[in-house]
Formats: sequence, structure tokens, C-alpha cells
Amino acid sequence: MKQFFYPESIAILGISPRPGNIGRNILSNLEFSGYKGDIYLVSPRGGEFHGRPIHPSVADLPLVPELAVVLTPAATVPGLVDQCGAKGIRRVIVETGGFSELGAQGAELERELAAAVKKYGLRMIGPNCIGVISTDSGVSVGFPLLNRAIPAGGLSIISQSGGIGLTYVAGAAESKVGLAKFISVGNKLDVNEADLLSYLIEDPQTRFIMMYLESVVQGRAMYDLIRSTDKPVVVHKSNIGELTHNIASSHTSALANDDAVVDAALKQAGAIRARTVFDAFQILKGLSLPKAKGRRLMIISRSGGHAVTAADAAFRWGLKLPQPPPEYIAPIQEATRASVIKLQNPLDLGDLFHMELYVEILRGALALEKVDAVVMVHGYRGPEAEPSRKLLVKVGQMCRESNKPVGLCLLVEPEEALKASQLTDLPIFPFADQAIMAISLAQWAGSVPKPQPPSCGGEMDLERCRRILAAHDQEGWLELPEALHLLLAAGLPVAAFAAALDPAEAARAAATMGWPVVLKAVGGGELLHKTEAGGVVLDLADPKAVEAAAQRMFRELGARRVVVMSQIGGGQEVILGAKQDPAFGPLLLFGLGGVAAEALRDVSLRLAPVDDREAGQMLDELRGAALLKGFRGRPAAKRPALLEAIMRVSLLVQRLPGIVELDINPLLAGPGGVMAVDARVRVAPGAFSPGH
Repeated sequence: MKQFFYPESIAILGISPRPGNIGRNILSNLEFSGYKGDIYLVSPRGGEFHGRPIHPSVADLPLVPELAVVLTPAATVPGLVDQCGAKGIRRVIVETGGFSELGAQGAELERELAAAVKKYGLRMIGPNCIGVISTDSGVSVGFPLLNRAIPAGGLSIISQSGGIGLTYVAGAAESKVGLAKFISVGNKLDVNEADLLSYLIEDPQTRFIMMYLESVVQGRAMYDLIRSTDKPVVVHKSNIGELTHNIASSHTSALANDDAVVDAALKQAGAIRARTVFDAFQILKGLSLPKAKGRRLMIISRSGGHAVTAADAAFRWGLKLPQPPPEYIAPIQEATRASVIKLQNPLDLGDLFHMELYVEILRGALALEKVDAVVMVHGYRGPEAEPSRKLLVKVGQMCRESNKPVGLCLLVEPEEALKASQLTDLPIFPFADQAIMAISLAQWAGSVPKPQPPSCGGEMDLERCRRILAAHDQEGWLELPEALHLLLAAGLPVAAFAAALDPAEAARAAATMGWPVVLKAVGGGELLHKTEAGGVVLDLADPKAVEAAAQRMFRELGARRVVVMSQIGGGQEVILGAKQDPAFGPLLLFGLGGVAAEALRDVSLRLAPVDDREAGQMLDELRGAALLKGFRGRPAAKRPALLEAIMRVSLLVQRLPGIVELDINPLLAGPGGVMAVDARVRVAPGAFSPGH
């Protein structure tokens, strides 16, 4: 990836002296940004532009450029990329649009382009993008014309949309956040966000990373990369409507929609998710400040109302408000006029009009050992403007000297806000809420513990699991007895059960289990939702009742077998499931079970496998978590048993990715442990056939 940002020579394909040619903007941007390498121009008509010769073809270039930038009609692009490969060019950026984003004809052109890339082993960014920027090397090959310098800094941006990407570049500069690298990836035909993320994590100029994505190509790779780095990663994922419209065949598939998966994966990896462009800018401001060493916040405000709302925001974001010591408060108390405001944290300075003292108040707050960050809400007008402007200059200095973040919020007129922004190197927040959100997320970013091996007791019998999974039907489903045997082979507790081929055999099996028992019909995919089909009968208390219920299931439901199961009383019903997500791989789901699973959608998601800490988070973040901890006299579920069950299922689907869907619903959780009483499993056809 490095050659995209540090090429010693660049060829621009599609530049000409004709008025209106936008390829010329690429040359202008390179010259404006101070690129020092060699630049070559290519266009079939030849000629010259700005004193540079235009070569009629790539083959006519006097040497092999390290990077080629293509901006020509879409129909010509595959041929030109083929010429680049034949010349020996190994890095290409295709900015031309008109490929798969426009339908069938464009998709065919894109296939031709992909073939040229593969033929020569090129790496290509695009098509349908606006290229890259590197402030360190002066590379700036976008076709939108730059009209002002981009300040250098530690932020690198990967954007699927060129327009949104430029908005972030411009907004970052206005927010006092300097740029290291910018990449517009477009259709991601070759190079995608995971490739670039891997490079930026190692890039010494990049201190934190922003990604705007409309789709995720290699979700698992992206997750692993974010989790591997201490560099903060912000992700603005748009296009959040449900992307799949097939009718879900299991609870897990119904509950784990695409955006919920993205949200869970980003949180688990330690990324910061931005929901809007506005929020993203506030988060980037926070990341540009020194990182708070802890979560203890001091709020200083000239407005009592803003102090209260700031305290509310601190509560929402999990920040603590330590009370300042008397020696800090005493000189402030002496300087107030009427002494009608109680001085505490948040510190309301509405009764203090000595602007010079504000410097010492902030300096003192930053010096307090039990303060990790400060949010300062300051408003002024009229005669207070000049002393307040002097204050702003010193706020930035104190922030850097103390190495503690100061979230500066100014409540002033727009014209004054513009003047003020030129006086300080700190970003300015519109309100305290945004400053507190940004400081909190910046402190959390990059601090997610690295995953540990799951601490499951005992090993799984994976060979037995594979043999069982090979017994699926044509649709890939295991019937209930095989699904339950799979859980047993994986080391999960299952209620005592037996499969029977006729009513008499069912009655004999029930007599060995003790009463009451449950009878379940077995008949493949058409009986997956057995309760609705009448395929589950509870509270059977004698052999005659079992035999009669079994006869009805064979006769009316067309059951091929029945399962007799010991009826387990008590315990909280939970659902434990997994599926293979097309982008993120094995995904784990835990939530309240039974009919509540889909009715309440109180579920937690994680990518598998999970360790003890992550399994515990899945329990604790449920809205109904109290039901598992003991509620209104009901005993608590045995937490270690729940954690082990979650970790075992996560390992099972990670080690055997041919399992497409798995549901244990319900899993009964009580003070004695957990017990599976029903399961559904679907496998990828052929995944466990002989030879796999």
C-alpha cells in the first residue's frame, strides 16, 4: 500500500489541453500540494500541457511510473489498465465512474477491469473514486480541485464515498484536526478498507483513523485489525437498512440483522461508531486532544443551566465528577460577588466576572491529581470579549502543558466563534454534551482488552460433531435428535431424551425417565416451529398419554420420529444461538428465550469466539439481566454455567464454520446450572460430506 502514498513518479492517464478536461485538476492538485516526484501525462492525441509533454500511450512513457491515475471514459479503462500492467506499473488508481454502480453494462466493464488487474497482479484503488492524499509526501491525485492547503496532522481517512470523504477532509481542517492520509475507495474492486486499515495501523504519520463505509467487504479482517491496534478507529457506517430480505428460518437469523451485527462487531473490536457526520466531527475533535488517563471530569461553566446539562452528559457517558478540595475552592469563593452559588463540581462561575482569574481556575483544575479532564463552557459578549480572547489563547497552552484534555465550548455569536477559532489551537465544541461525549469515547478508544482463550472445562469431540453434522437433510437441517446429540458432543448439558420410531417405543422410553415427560414431533424443516404446528405436548404423566400423543403426531403431522424428553421444571428460558455472517463470519447471540426472543428482541451479539469477559458482557447488557440474577424471590441462574455454555457454542461455530445456523431455544438457566431442551441446526450442504 505504501506506494500509493509515496510514489517517486506518477502517470496521469486522461489529461489533455482541451478546455473542460478534469484530468488537468489532478496535475494542478499535485503541483499545489508540493509533490516533488516526476509526473508524466498520457492521452491519445499527444501534445503538451503546462510545458509537459503528453505521451500518446502508456507504452511511450520513457520509464515505468510507480503509480498511474486513470480518469478516462469507462469503456477505455480496462484496456488502459492492461497497458499499465504490460508496461510494468503495479499501482493504479481508477477514478472513472460508470461501472457496477450503473447496472449490467457497467458490471461487465468492471469484470473486464478485474481481469486486467488479476492478469498482471496489480493493486488498484477504485474504480469510481477520487484518489488519495498524503500530506507527508505531497501526493494529492483527486480530480476535485483543491483551493486551500490541507493542514498536516495525525488523522487518516478511508471513505467509500468521495463526496463524504471530502466533507470529512474539509471539516477536519476546520475542526483543528490535521490530516495524514486520505483514501477514497469507491467500488472497492481490489483494494478495500481492510487492506488500507492494515497499512494505516503501521503508518507512523497516522495517529487515529476515520472510516466512512456504506458496505463491509471483509468484516472479520476489519474486526481483527481494529482489535489488534491501540490506535483509535472511528467508523461511520451508513446504509443501515436491512440488507437481506429472505424470510429468516431461525430465531438467530431473524434477530441478528445486518446493522446490529456491524454495531456489535465494532463495539467488540474497540472501534468508535459515529451515527452522523456531525457526531463524527465531535469525536475527531476529542481524539485530537491529549488522551485522558482516567474518567474523572471537572466541569467549569459560566452558566448554571449548562453546568447541569453537562453533569447529565457526564452521567450518561459514565464519567465521574470528583469534588474539588477546599484549598481549590477558597480563592474562587473570595472572588465571587454575592456568594449565592455553591461552588462544587460542576463549577458554576456565573457570579464571577474576573476573566483573569479564569486562567488560574482552569490551571488549578488541571493540576488536581484526581481530575483527568476538564470541560470548560464559556460565554461572553461586549466588554468581556477582549479579556475572553486572551483567555482562549492560554486555554490551549494549558491543555498541552498539562497533557490533559480540555473540551472548550463557546457560547458566542457566529462571527465571534470564527474569530475565537483563530486564537486557539484547540477544537471548539458547540455544547458541553458533545465535548463530554468526545472526551469519553477518546479515553475508551484503543483500550479494549485483547481476547483471551475461552476457559471451557473439558474438550469437544469435534470428530463426533462432524459425523453428526453429516446427517443433515437436503435443506441442510439436522433433525432434533441429531441436533441434541451435537450439543452433547460439544460438551453442553442436554435434558435426558430418546428418539422413537413408533408410539409403543415412545411409551417405553418415557417409562425409563420418570414423569412428567415432553413429546416432540420430528419431521424435518416443516416442523422447525414445532409449538405452532402442535408438535410439542407437555405434562405427559403416564405411558398411555405418551402413546396417544405419539399416535396423533404420526397420523396428523406426518412425523417420522418423536423425541421423548424429561420435562425440566423451573429456570429462566434463554436463547443461545449462532450463525455465519457473510461479512463477519461466526456470530453469537444470547438473549431471553422462548417467545420473548422475537417479541422483545432483548438480545446481545458478539463475534465468535468469546472469552469469559465477553460472555459476561453478553449477560449483563440485556435489559432483562435482572431475571438471571434473581428477581422477586426467584433464584439466580448459575452464572459460571451460563458463561461456559456461551463460550462452548462460540467455539463450536468457530471451529466448524460449516454450521450455518444454530439455535438453543430454550436453554433453561437455574441455580443448578443450564440445560438445553430444544435445538435447531442447519449446515452448509456438502460441508461435512466425506473428505471435508
